[in-house]
Amino acid sequence: MGSGKQYMPWIHIEDLSNIFIKAIEDGNMVGPYNAVAPEHFTNTEFTKMLANIMSKPIWLPNVPSFVLKIIFGEMANIILKGSRVSAKKIISEGYNFQHPKLENALTQLLKND
Repeated sequence: MGSGKQYMPWIHIEDLSNIFIKAIEDGNMVGPYNAVAPEHFTNTEFTKMLANIMSKPIWLPNVPSFVLKIIFGEMANIILKGSRVSAKKIISEGYNFQHPKLENALTQLLKND
């Protein structure tokens, strides 16, 4: 999408669920927290890893920005600019990610028989 250099936050569904549970049960958690994995990847890196784990060939033509803007309007900015969000605050509260590595998370999700 766009340049492919934009950072794309991600989180495994189990970690997201566990963060919600921790927020409900832990009275010390106050204010907003980023529910994102601690590992950062660009859109291109994420796409290549996903294709590799799925054993699918990858063909990465960059979808031009103007096409995304036509399709998504103002929301295209979220896709095109990305976000490098930190998990430091939730980690400082003692949360331990079950799936901190993208490769392991995708493998677990996609190769789970």
